[in-house]
Amino acid sequence: MEHHSFLYGALAVFSLLTLASAVHAFARWVKIPFAIGLLLSGIVLSLLEAQFSLGFFEYFHFSPEIVFYVFLPTLIFESAYHLNFRYFKGIFREATTLATFGLLISTGLIGMGLNLLLDMPLGVSFLFGALISATDPVAVLAIFKEVRAPEKLETVVDGESLLNDATALVLFQFMLGLVVLKETVLTGANSLVEIMDFVVSLVEGLGVGLIFGLIFSYAISKARTKEVQLALSLVLAHITFLIAQGVFDVSGILATMVAALVMGNFGKRKLKPETRRSFSEIWGFLGFISNALIFILLGIKIGQIDFALYWKHIAVAGGVMLLLARPLSVYISFLVTNLTRKKQNKISFSHQTVVMWGGIRGALAAAAVLLIPESFEYAELLQALTAGMILITFLLNGLTVSTLLKKLKIIDFSHVERMQHLEAKILISERITEYLESLFKRKYISSASFETLKERYRTERKNTQASFEKLKNDAKSSQREMEQILSHYALGIEKRTYKNLFELGEITEERFVALRDSIMRQIDFLEQNILPEERKATFQVAPATPQKKDISQKIKSCCPKHLFDRYFDRYQKTKVLARMMHYRARRIASWRVINEFKKLKEKHHIFTKSHTISKIIHRYEGWHKNSEAKIKQLEKQFPDIINTERLRMAEQECLKREHEIEREFFEKGFLCHKVFEEMEEAVEKKESACKQQKGQFFSY
Repeated sequence: MEHHSFLYGALAVFSLLTLASAVHAFARWVKIPFAIGLLLSGIVLSLLEAQFSLGFFEYFHFSPEIVFYVFLPTLIFESAYHLNFRYFKGIFREATTLATFGLLISTGLIGMGLNLLLDMPLGVSFLFGALISATDPVAVLAIFKEVRAPEKLETVVDGESLLNDATALVLFQFMLGLVVLKETVLTGANSLVEIMDFVVSLVEGLGVGLIFGLIFSYAISKARTKEVQLALSLVLAHITFLIAQGVFDVSGILATMVAALVMGNFGKRKLKPETRRSFSEIWGFLGFISNALIFILLGIKIGQIDFALYWKHIAVAGGVMLLLARPLSVYISFLVTNLTRKKQNKISFSHQTVVMWGGIRGALAAAAVLLIPESFEYAELLQALTAGMILITFLLNGLTVSTLLKKLKIIDFSHVERMQHLEAKILISERITEYLESLFKRKYISSASFETLKERYRTERKNTQASFEKLKNDAKSSQREMEQILSHYALGIEKRTYKNLFELGEITEERFVALRDSIMRQIDFLEQNILPEERKATFQVAPATPQKKDISQKIKSCCPKHLFDRYFDRYQKTKVLARMMHYRARRIASWRVINEFKKLKEKHHIFTKSHTISKIIHRYEGWHKNSEAKIKQLEKQFPDIINTERLRMAEQECLKREHEIEREFFEKGFLCHKVFEEMEEAVEKKESACKQQKGQFFSY
């Protein structure tokens, strides 16, 4: 019997995944959010079970344990891993305010509203307010991606949900102990203590996540095989949650979120590009499975609720939540944060409205309500209210948020974006024409096909150029906007160059981060319509070279002279090499920008007489000369250090080429597997020695 139970249970899981795959295809066809399609599928399954009493469906259970300890860590980790920390850092103030101050406003308004309108006990209504204030952005973010909503808006919604899930769950568990389990009696004497415990729990959750994130990021970077790295990431997601929630009794959601942020924004920099791609694919796949199962099971649970008994309660709760609690909690939170922001960094009212309407309730609320014991007098009512709120927000908010985005014109192209779009189409059509010519010369395509396609792209380019010129003539500030677009393009070339140099091991992670952050700050200025000449340099990006005369006499006197000289020499070498890496990278990046922009000016009609192109080339030529001068200055001051490092880098390049040639010989059959492995091992030993030579200077 147990054997059959396990067999049917396994069959049920794979049947759900098959259904989810079909729903995904159907949802794309009818253009509805995937999560909503899953929820409706679960409801249909539940209704079929009630109508036909199919025994197979007894193996579909919505268990809070499954949600909390299997699905939730995966969903939290997958979402936080892909979260852009730079954007998240930029909206952290807003997300934190929404997840704390906004959560308390929402909980309080829902609690008081249900107490007054439905005569529910105040403690019970506050308990419901806490559990239903947890937002689930899955459906909304899927819509955002489809309609190309601004990334900052996506990050606000995602960031609020990640933090909100943690704070709402902690508040719910506190209210559960107070109202249902009677573990806590809130009095004037101990209320401050309980509030402090609440805050400490959040801080401890952050600490646990940070520690586990750093430990596992280091372990993953040291693992030699991709399979082990992926396995460790899966362990990181779940062990962080389990230890935080079960051992330390702090927020597992918050801990897992922090661990994923550390891994996704810092740990993965140490991984190879192909491994990073595998991480994104695997975690995307795991997120798909978790979302598929959790929302179908949630739909099955909702389908089992007898809404006829509680429709008045659900209608009142929905009105209080959608018309009072959610709008006020969001708008008041943004009112507070906007007071502390500069004008260009404030969240606009239209974006606030989307965040407000995007507050869908989902799996966490459904799982939390199941933690309430069935013996509790109001358990069934709370389950019905929770299911009703999830269904209302999914169907009402989820299906209308894309319309709201269009009405508020958030997804419309700005004038700069329209110019960028047309400009890109012109460049692409020109490159495709060149590619067609190369295909025709190599006799890959026939003469008739070549002429037909060439004429098609020529016509398309001509029409696009006409639209581009009209847009330029219509704009009063087209020259400025053109510079904004091309400066953004130049910064993109720089950023890609630094990333390539880091992946090749030619700059350290510290230098890469400093250079990348410098580029991102400049992009932020461009997005605020501030051109390079209009801003002041406020950051010292390149490291300074320390001199003994600059060291404090107190420090010198605390250390014996021979030890001081020894460690200072190593410290100075580290800084000198870091400075050389910095200016070498700047020189390479600026040269690539100059070459790319000269090609644009020579080959493309729209840039032939462009003053903006010449201006940007002149700007980068100045930066290139400056980098050359800085490197020559270092060569003159520290010839031994620079020449030794250049020899090491040249040796490293030769070893990389050795790898490539050996691989080529092996694939062509010139080397057998045994000889190839022996030669690879020999080169790896040389590479290891080369890295050790580099590492001894970068130990600080």
